[in-house]
Amino acid sequence: MNDRAVVAAAWQLIDSAGVHGSPVILEAPEDTGLRELIAEVGRRAGRPRNLAMGGFTDPSLTEHTGLPLVEPFSDGLSEMRGWAHGAHWIGCGRVAGAGRERTVVVIARREDPAVGGFPDGVSWAEKLRILTGWVPAPQPAVDWPAVEAGLGTSLPGDYKEIVDLFGGGGFDEYVDLLVPGAPGMDLVDWAKSDGDVTVLWKPYAGYPAPGGLLRWGSSEQELDFVWRTGPGDPDHWPVMVGEFGDWQRFDCGLGEFLVRMLTDVQFGFPTSRLRVHSFRAYDLGSVGG
Repeated sequence: MNDRAVVAAAWQLIDSAGVHGSPVILEAPEDTGLRELIAEVGRRAGRPRNLAMGGFTDPSLTEHTGLPLVEPFSDGLSEMRGWAHGAHWIGCGRVAGAGRERTVVVIARREDPAVGGFPDGVSWAEKLRILTGWVPAPQPAVDWPAVEAGLGTSLPGDYKEIVDLFGGGGFDEYVDLLVPGAPGMDLVDWAKSDGDVTVLWKPYAGYPAPGGLLRWGSSEQELDFVWRTGPGDPDHWPVMVGEFGDWQRFDCGLGEFLVRMLTDVQFGFPTSRLRVHSFRAYDLGSVGG
């Protein structure tokens, strides 16, 4: 069995029955190089995270960042790279023991961080409140009918719920929420100014063009956080994140995106590796329609 056969067996296990109990460890042939094994898994799973290197295991690992991949090895783990892939973790590593070093592929069950640990039936906005420990403060109500009339479109319900609950501010000092009526952070003002800068959204167009991009967040990391609008229900608008025209699409609403941005390493944002999350409210003046 070569490296491709080992990886194929791992994917077959994940795609069929999956792993529901203890992690499954597949041993690669003795002549299999770890680099080749990582490259083979990466063809489908993308870029890995370093969990162990040079005999040192990352002490910050948790259930949400790859700990299940290293737990089967009490000692002797010299290298481990890991990926979050749907309901599973998959890892490639080198393990010493019994007088020899083995190259292995590990598959472990992965709890969905956007579901586990929350009360049943709570909204995405409420999950954000639980994650950040936010205590809502009194604030002027947003006149949503007036805002939507000014934009010429309805807005996603989860966005309106998040704004009503949090107001203006930023999550983990990484992404700032645009809020109607907030000086410098007004969703409507940004939509009007962004729509005139066609080069900003290439290869897409800006709202109000059909299928145009509508910004809902800003970031000091020079990332653009937008919805891709459409003629259907705004609750079904996907979130897109771009940097210099390189766009990544997330087929979920804003609320789910923010929860997963904070908790799910599969989404690839640095905020998912933080143990504690926060929301910082900004003094943006009166917020209204």
